[in-house]
Amino acid sequence: MVDPVYQKTEAGQEEIRTRARRLDHKLRALLLIVNGERRKSELLAQVGGMGVGEESLDTLLSLGLVASQGEPGKPASRAAARPAGAPGTNLFAAYSALGKGVDDVLADTAISQSAPVSDAESYKQLYHFYTDVIGNHLGLRGYVLQVKVEKAGTVAELAELRDTLGSALQKAKGDITARAIIDQLDAMLAGLGGSAR
Repeated sequence: MVDPVYQKTEAGQEEIRTRARRLDHKLRALLLIVNGERRKSELLAQVGGMGVGEESLDTLLSLGLVASQGEPGKPASRAAARPAGAPGTNLFAAYSALGKGVDDVLADTAISQSAPVSDAESYKQLYHFYTDVIGNHLGLRGYVLQVKVEKAGTVAELAELRDTLGSALQKAKGDITARAIIDQLDAMLAGLGGSAR
């Protein structure tokens, strides 16, 4: 069974920012959680409780708002190009896979960020960090925050969402998880030359 990974196209990202097509709330919710890392089955499972099915994904595909990875003429996966342990990697997956302590994982992340990075690459790293964390830890409870991430067009605008993310994580997952993730975000921001608080 084919279970492709979907990502937003440029038109999809523009739709999140502008709401030009006036998608119904179910289609918009599905579009929001498409991040280039979740398989079709994962996406549909996450929004299944809202009555969103495969036909909704087909609609987004036909509108050109999402594309499966590897389609001709479509952007390649940003996740596939990211090496293990690179910025944006799930902290807890890295912790488990490497058998390292949180401090070791954070140190590895900071070291991997020491090379100079372009503004576009910095934006991509932060964008993926936010979408990974929202998808993995907040789910649909992070809907409003995901909209803010999609509307943010610069590294500075993404960095401004740090406290909002921290508050949402604290409510959903508790102090320990929230602190670990925000520490990772702060390390990324410091490595990118942004301001960590």
